Amino acid sequence: MVKFEMRTNPSGQIYLPREVRAELGGELILLGNARAAVLFPKDADLETVLESLSIIRQDLEHRKALEKKSQ
Repeated sequence: MVKFEMRTNPSGQIYLPREVRAELGGELILLGNARAAVLFPKDADLETVLESLSIIRQDLEHRKALEKKSQ
C-alpha cells in the first residue's frame, strides 16, 4: 500500500499526486469526519469503496502492530 504525505497550501488546497489522480480520476467525492476522510471516484460503486476501506483498515492495523512491536 502506498502512503503519501501532503500539506495544505496557504489557501487550504492539497495537491493530489499524479498516481492518485490517474487511479481515481477527475471527479471525486470526499467524505470525512473529525479525524479521517475517504476520497473516491464520483461514479464508484459503494460496495467496492467499502471493500477498499476494509483493505485499508487491515493495512492500518498491521502498521499499528508493527509500531507497537518497535517500541
